[in-house]
Amino acid sequence: MHQLSGYASAAVTPGAATSFGNSLKVVAQSIETQIEKKITDGQAATQGKLNSLFEGLEAANKAANSGKTTASGKDKSWFECVADEQAKRQAAEAASKGLADSRSNEGEACQRQQDNAGFKFDAAGKYKLDFECDHSIAKNCAAALKTWKESVLDKMFTDAEAALEKDETDYTALKADCDAKTEARVKAQSSLDSAESAWGTQRAACGNLDPQRRASMCDFGTKVQAKCSAEAEYAKLVAATKQAKGDADSEVDRKSEWLASRTTQCMIAKSMQKGLDGAVAGADLDACVAQVNFAKDVGKLNTRQAEFDTLSKSNACVDGLISFFNGLTWSVPAGDKPSSKSYTRTQFKPQLDPTSGNFDFCSGAPAPVLPPPPGPQPTTARVACENPNHATMKQCTLSKMGVCHGRVRMGHDSRWTAWKTIDGQFPCSNKWFGGDPAGGQAKECICESA
Repeated sequence: MHQLSGYASAAVTPGAATSFGNSLKVVAQSIETQIEKKITDGQAATQGKLNSLFEGLEAANKAANSGKTTASGKDKSWFECVADEQAKRQAAEAASKGLADSRSNEGEACQRQQDNAGFKFDAAGKYKLDFECDHSIAKNCAAALKTWKESVLDKMFTDAEAALEKDETDYTALKADCDAKTEARVKAQSSLDSAESAWGTQRAACGNLDPQRRASMCDFGTKVQAKCSAEAEYAKLVAATKQAKGDADSEVDRKSEWLASRTTQCMIAKSMQKGLDGAVAGADLDACVAQVNFAKDVGKLNTRQAEFDTLSKSNACVDGLISFFNGLTWSVPAGDKPSSKSYTRTQFKPQLDPTSGNFDFCSGAPAPVLPPPPGPQPTTARVACENPNHATMKQCTLSKMGVCHGRVRMGHDSRWTAWKTIDGQFPCSNKWFGGDPAGGQAKECICESA
């Protein structure tokens, strides 16, 4: 500009001043319409990219937060499910012990009943059975016989009758005890079946929740990876805006270009003002530089640094331990009837480096979904004997009265009556079943309960 002004002053030609001014106006307009427009358009385009990437980062972080909430909820459901499964295993164990106790009680009670089934009155040594009379004395024998009968035979009969009555009372109490213990055993069996069924159903439910839990954790890991990718893209663009002699998104370069453009326009304006008679000086250049305000004229990029810093701390893109529901997991024992003590809890905080991959357990095949277990199978048991301790079936020593909640039949070996539905006490007899399926053979009554 200094040289241009000097050359113009040295050669004063008519009309040259006008031509000089017009030329400078053209240059100034060209700078404003082409160079400066490119700068402002470029700045707006970069801001648009920043806004778009930041919105994507916010959405990715929101999705990761939602994924964490879902995974923690699934982890909680599974953890509490297994806790309930362990409790149901404990209930089944208690029911099994209860059945064993009730069987023992039934055996003892019914054996006492059987042991006291017979009655015998032993009069030996308790009564004077000798009878004497004198036939030489009239009516002596008749009177003596009457006295002996009243004092000996009648008393023997009364004593035997009293003993029989006492034995019958004792036997009735023993029978009632046996029947009660039998009913208790049947109920204990039913309780055990129900407890095992409840445990099996709970186990299957927990088995189905586990793969859902793991899948939700893996989904969370994937969403954190997506968030970290979005974070890296945004950080890359922000870095590009700060790079001198960088690419089209460099705000540093735009500031330099804007300074040069506005300073040039200012110097042109001063040159036009002074005309061919004056020269622009260094002070003019300093004044023009001082007038340039990029932030006001173009506007600085809003990188939302404070918000970005906050987002960076959420679902941090660093290698670390992740905790879900309560930071614990269950070790679930295998087997049809594992011990409740085999259920153990351990710390569960899996490692995640979202910049390189997902959780380790996400690379394996998904756990199979277990079908619900079948319902409890009916159980059959001897509950009464048609002819206890008979020679043809000495092993059947139970009472003739049985208790069943289901259905019963009577018979032996391959000869049986039809099943009869019953819910309580019943007599194990030909009359009650409506016939004798095995004549001359002692029979048993068996109960089938669900």
